Amino acid sequence: MEENIKKEMIKIKKELYKKKEEIRDIKTLANKEIDRELPPDLMDFSERELESQLEEHLSYLNQHLDPSPEKMSITSHRKIIGKPIIWIKRILLKITGAYVTHIFEKQKTFNQKCADSYQILLLHQKRHRKKNNQVEERISECEVHLEIVSRKLEELDAKLGQLQNPLAPHKPDTDNK
Repeated sequence: MEENIKKEMIKIKKELYKKKEEIRDIKTLANKEIDRELPPDLMDFSERELESQLEEHLSYLNQHLDPSPEKMSITSHRKIIGKPIIWIKRILLKITGAYVTHIFEKQKTFNQKCADSYQILLLHQKRHRKKNNQVEERISECEVHLEIVSRKLEELDAKLGQLQNPLAPHKPDTDNK
């Protein structure tokens, strides 16, 4: 048994070393550090974590409701040809302004509806959790009452058994109430 575990550990270490080598090769080919954030698996989240995730997404949506750029936000990072690029960008924005404004308005409406949907989901999640807690409390109270009723039924059954068989030895009642 212990030897099988050791063999399995050695096998896993070899696979891990092989994967590390593959990553090193990719980093060498890319000539830079590879840093990619993987999305979390929402199926493994608890209710509170899901609620927190919804609040975070709602906050982000509310911050970015209006996608339209400001006139002063048109910039260029190029030193020499930066000013002509900014000038061209502004001309293109003026020429396509009506169409771009229409697209931005549609995007803004979509963003608002998404934010509203997230708000609804968040409220629904909170209400659901509250109702779930209330149901759990009632179930727990019912379990206590069920236990009490069960004990009383056992006592009645024992007394009924004594009444049906009066010659049976009488058990003294240890539960004095």
